[in-house]
Amino acid sequence: MSEFDRYALDYEKRMHQTLSIARTSEEYQAEYKSKLIKRYAFRHRKISKILDFGCGIGLSVPSLQKTFPGAKIFLTDTSEVSLNIARQKFSDVTILKSELDTDEKFDVIFLSTVLHHITAADRVKIFERLRSRLSENGCIFIVEHNTYNPLTLKIVASCDMDHDAELISIRDLKRLLTTECSLKVADSGFCSYFPQPLKFLATIDRVLKPLPLGGQYFIVAVV
Repeated sequence: MSEFDRYALDYEKRMHQTLSIARTSEEYQAEYKSKLIKRYAFRHRKISKILDFGCGIGLSVPSLQKTFPGAKIFLTDTSEVSLNIARQKFSDVTILKSELDTDEKFDVIFLSTVLHHITAADRVKIFERLRSRLSENGCIFIVEHNTYNPLTLKIVASCDMDHDAELISIRDLKRLLTTECSLKVADSGFCSYFPQPLKFLATIDRVLKPLPLGGQYFIVAVV
């Protein structure tokens, strides 16, 4: 049984309460991150298969489907309760076991604020597993919490679902990916600079991405 099984039934309510501190919503965040993938991953590869690794109850599915029409969406999570909810909500996605015992190869493997729930001791073997499931020219697209942002740290500290979070800085994650996981960093930067009421300013995020002020950061890792 996954610890997240006990959060699954009221996950959306919990996330709404947590994200309200930053004046944003899970739906907006999902849309924003899907656009990040399109901006920084799509330009180098055809995206026909996307794996949402650590999908929870599937809140990213609608935005992924909207941003990548025609792409096949695959979901996996350690929480069986969460996967059952996603299965009921989305009949047109494919649910996989978290061990990824599959022959499928993915153009994008998406980890949206998942890594801080994976212990430092397990991260290398997780990335080795994901690396083996990449298609030719595929990428692992990671979005994580910015450890340099005080508001982000406050949000994580106030969220009971993050009570065991092991945050990792962008610098340390780059080092892990390149020195221990045989991956290359194709692109990276900070993101989520503006709350939802100021979403019209999100178009300048690409200019701001070198500045460690955003609420989160992203990394595009390739073989």
